[in-house]
Amino acid sequence: MDLKADSEDMDYKQPAPIEVFASRSTLHGISHMFTYERMCIKRSLWILFFLGSVGVLVMVCVDRVQFYFQYPHVTKLDEVAAPLMIFPSVTFCNLNSFRFSRVTRNDLYHAGELLALLNNRYEIRDPHLVEENILQILKERADFDNYKPRPFNMREFYDRTGHDIKDMLLSCYYRGMECSAEDFKVIFTRYGKCYTFNSGQDGRPLLVTMKGGMGNGLELMLDIQQDEYLPVWGETDETSFEAGIKVQIHTQDEPPFIDQLGFGVAPGFQTFVSCQEQRLTYLPPPWGDCKATPMDSDFFSSYSITACRIDCETRYLVENCNCRMVHMPGRCEMPHTAPRSSTRSVRILPWTFLLRETMTTVCARHHAT
Repeated sequence: MDLKADSEDMDYKQPAPIEVFASRSTLHGISHMFTYERMCIKRSLWILFFLGSVGVLVMVCVDRVQFYFQYPHVTKLDEVAAPLMIFPSVTFCNLNSFRFSRVTRNDLYHAGELLALLNNRYEIRDPHLVEENILQILKERADFDNYKPRPFNMREFYDRTGHDIKDMLLSCYYRGMECSAEDFKVIFTRYGKCYTFNSGQDGRPLLVTMKGGMGNGLELMLDIQQDEYLPVWGETDETSFEAGIKVQIHTQDEPPFIDQLGFGVAPGFQTFVSCQEQRLTYLPPPWGDCKATPMDSDFFSSYSITACRIDCETRYLVENCNCRMVHMPGRCEMPHTAPRSSTRSVRILPWTFLLRETMTTVCARHHAT
């Protein structure tokens, strides 16, 4: 009986396994939390400090894991002086899209309201604002009594009434060598008939430049032919109060988006423009938000945000109006937007793309630009 009682007394005084582990563990502080003593201030403080340390450790670990899944990267910039560079394309447009002397009676019948020259009743708009000589010409051309209209083509209208480079170009020099109107390629934009120098699309080799500065680039003297400007009494999508030239400098792989990215040149002034080439390589997902796949387009072979926007606008107009504007790319058999239906259809575009551009997947940056 005494031996059994002694054995039970020894089992009762044997410490718990966690206390044995704590007393032998090298983890700092754990031996002070699991002791043979009763709960005291010292033991409580050790438990508090230990739990606080574990909490801080968990917070740091979670923060580092979140940082890792943000896919951080380092931006590297290298400035390199190139001994030989391809000269960029230079596109310019006259802010007046149509020459008044080339507008015929048939043009006024079909596009007079679009040009803000006539109202919807084929009458001269605001005749009290028109100069006497202009009013007389408009009266003769806007006389539609017994008039039988002929077929009308918007592209032919833009091409025929747009300013001719042969009349506008007074002087042209590239790196001290004389150039001519044959060195410019016709291109249609929102400003109508425009011209691009060194486009790379006319079968000629791209021009190069050795260095910057005066005499090593393109020098132009232009006549904006302000006497040919349309009489404007209200600004519309096709007419403007302004006079001068709109210019955009871009690469040969990027189509001009001159109404959004161009800069104005006022008449009567000499304007100097300098530029630098930047080549940016963006990281594809998950490190960046750029586009890593080739552009799926029937119109452009090289991806750019400009090409993507023009492509989207063209597809939208073709799908919803079954036509396209003159400056939009596409097959020749696709009908151009008629003058009286274009305004209603095309004015949908800015509101639609205001919503679409909030989505970064519409026209994202490409990984190499």
